[in-house]
Amino acid sequence: MLVERSRPAANVVDGKIYVAGGVNNFNSSNWMEVFDPKTQTWEFVLCPLSKRCSSYISKNAVIEGRIFYMCVNKCVVYKPEEDRWEAIEGFTNLNFGWTWLSYCVIDKVLCSFRDLVGMKWYCTRRQSWMNMKGLIGLPKFDSYSCAHMADYDGKLAVFWTNGYGYKEKTIWCAVIAIEKRNGGEDIWGTVEWLDPLLTVPKSFRFECVVAATV
Repeated sequence: MLVERSRPAANVVDGKIYVAGGVNNFNSSNWMEVFDPKTQTWEFVLCPLSKRCSSYISKNAVIEGRIFYMCVNKCVVYKPEEDRWEAIEGFTNLNFGWTWLSYCVIDKVLCSFRDLVGMKWYCTRRQSWMNMKGLIGLPKFDSYSCAHMADYDGKLAVFWTNGYGYKEKTIWCAVIAIEKRNGGEDIWGTVEWLDPLLTVPKSFRFECVVAATV
């Protein structure tokens, strides 16, 4: 990369890798850079909203071709196709829901999980978090549940543990197919697979879940 970065945010849009944050002394010219695999070159991306940004990016995701960055309590959006930046003012509903434990994007839909609240998805038109419908067969999560989500070939993979207060925990996994209904106004989840996977020590905790193709 063109500058040294520590724990930046990286996202892929139209085959290019956009890397942002992770620079202590950043400005509008070096906060973001992009890598083009075809030319094998890095280039800086000018960010006119750098005063709203920070070195540490707590959340980031690509939704409908736009990259969303949550910097502390402020959110900025970049649309590479138009080279256009947008500021989401205030502590919006997006920011509030995004502070939950786990999230991922499935078929351009931002999904999130929180204990007791369950599965949510973000409606960009309403700018509000909505309940995911369906999910028949998915167990109710306890207040101590720590679930993590990942995009598994276009489906939602959810991992969580149970066994709180016991000597051991069990890792569970569910694979959920996501379907848009009512013109995209509703999101339904169909549980296609659900099973315990592994018994682990009580001290076990999730750091992240990543789907990889080998």
